[in-house]
Amino acid sequence: MTTATASPVAVAAPACAGAFSIDLEDFSQLTCRDATGITPDCSPDIDRQVDAILSILSEHGVRGTFFSLGMLGSRRPDIIRRIQRCGHEMASHGTAHVAASRQSRAEFKADVEDSLKLLADITGERVLGYRAPAFSIGRANLWALDVLAELGLMYDSSVFPMRMRRYGIDGFDPSPRHYSLPEGGRLVEIPLLPWRRGSRNVPVAGGGYLRLMPRRTLRSAVESFGRAGQCYTLYLHPYEFDPRPLDVARSFPSDRPMPALKRGLLNAKWNLRRSTIVDKVRRLCRNVRFGTYADLAQRIQGMPAAKLGVAWPSEARP
Repeated sequence: MTTATASPVAVAAPACAGAFSIDLEDFSQLTCRDATGITPDCSPDIDRQVDAILSILSEHGVRGTFFSLGMLGSRRPDIIRRIQRCGHEMASHGTAHVAASRQSRAEFKADVEDSLKLLADITGERVLGYRAPAFSIGRANLWALDVLAELGLMYDSSVFPMRMRRYGIDGFDPSPRHYSLPEGGRLVEIPLLPWRRGSRNVPVAGGGYLRLMPRRTLRSAVESFGRAGQCYTLYLHPYEFDPRPLDVARSFPSDRPMPALKRGLLNAKWNLRRSTIVDKVRRLCRNVRFGTYADLAQRIQGMPAAKLGVAWPSEARP
């Protein structure tokens, strides 16, 4: 008589905590504005894209943070209200999607302040957080964090803690921290966590990095975060959830067409591996304990404040 041997039981990787976010902007509106200088109304694509996001989050019982652009919210307050009714946090992505690194202190303050007022008027709630377009708070404009604290915000999530071609700060602490700022204010900074592989950092927080990343690599990164007790800070955009192909020139005026070759090349870039996003996000929602950025910031805010951990460049002071 043979004795059955039990199959080995797979040991699950430690559960990973996370914060889920969407940079709420209309791809067609921005590509038209940036290429032609003309800002069209929001395209109907944004409804389809937001529907897809809310459906996935509802399916997995996930609450997230939507960093909303003022130029979208002012034209489509109904979208903001709908997201809020679904239980998600509304935070600021600024008003006009201008890089903070291109703004003076006064311009930056006005851009953020206008967006905070707009969102508060739409939602009836105080806005707690901010994210700069294109992670555009770097070493040269860290004064922006003082402005955010001055405006009464609890947290920021604009720092990419590794140097990339267009943004990022090498050496910035990648963990969420409660900071005491040079001008006396306090602010929680929630950077976009990279994956440490040996002596180098690998960007895995979302956007194009997530689109191009193999699923096996993503799983390894999340398991690594779980073992280390790190919080996976995820960011995505509505266009990444669209089941239809993107067209960068969809909202262009008929008398301002984009050259066919350029249009084709840009469409190829923006659609590359975009179809993998929904499956990857569903997998993440099953394997990461996602919450809002405000939930994370409130936990961090209770910890002692540290001094900002990178050198303050005196030449960048406003």
